[in-house]
Amino acid sequence: MSFPSYLQVSRPIVVGAKSPVDRRRRALERVNKELTRGNYETALSLFPKKVDTLDMSRKTHLSEIRSLIDSVSRSIETVSAQENSVRIFKQEETKTSPEEDWFAVVQHESGHFLVGYLLGVLPRHYEIPSLEAIRQNASSVTGRVEFVGFEFLREVGAANQLVKHNVDSQMNLSDPQGNIPSKTLNNFSCVILGGMVAEEILFGYSEGFYSDVVKLNSVLQWLGFREKEKEAHIRWAASNTVSLLHSYSEARVSLAQAMANSKPIGACIEAIESAISTS
Repeated sequence: MSFPSYLQVSRPIVVGAKSPVDRRRRALERVNKELTRGNYETALSLFPKKVDTLDMSRKTHLSEIRSLIDSVSRSIETVSAQENSVRIFKQEETKTSPEEDWFAVVQHESGHFLVGYLLGVLPRHYEIPSLEAIRQNASSVTGRVEFVGFEFLREVGAANQLVKHNVDSQMNLSDPQGNIPSKTLNNFSCVILGGMVAEEILFGYSEGFYSDVVKLNSVLQWLGFREKEKEAHIRWAASNTVSLLHSYSEARVSLAQAMANSKPIGACIEAIESAISTS
């Protein structure tokens, strides 16, 4: 039985409808604009949080976690005791080509970026050195990723300088000098270990651990962590970070490619989301 044409049901047409991918790209374009303008709070409001560090149940090989935790712990102990000798030792330990060094820097910084993104910590700027810059001075050229919400690091740096410049002062960084929310500390600890963990997973060791270990150690001392508290916290952060980067390995590869090509923050996030949606 046929119906008159005016009674036949047709598929509705939504004018101007956007696919989820299009909407995501438009949102990320807004993130880029707000970051460029320095409107970090607005950019953060547009920024999704993917996981919760306190609710991650993904399983990881215990031997790999223990190996990484041991490596982090040894690095912190060595840096605390002999900062200068660590720097010299790491320069002489291995001989690699500029291309290998550049590749390692990209992987390291992508680890920081991805862990931050997954935890809802907005990357606001990143730098990957050129291959030519590494060829000219490999020992002092590094990359970096800056995040919204980690401004307390300025206070940590200021406290460190105060202790160094006041030798006769009773002030000691082993006593609490500052205070931040536990959530901020948890996110920071995982993010700062992200670069080292990415290298450990890919290469079995990390060349770029030095400055990250110094920074993490300084923050924990600034907060007044004792040795046992520090060890337990690092163990927790390392476990979560290893779990994250194992679970989102394809996303990290896509992100590293985008960062290697100096893509804007929004395009880097798009690379992550595209990899996650197709995995």
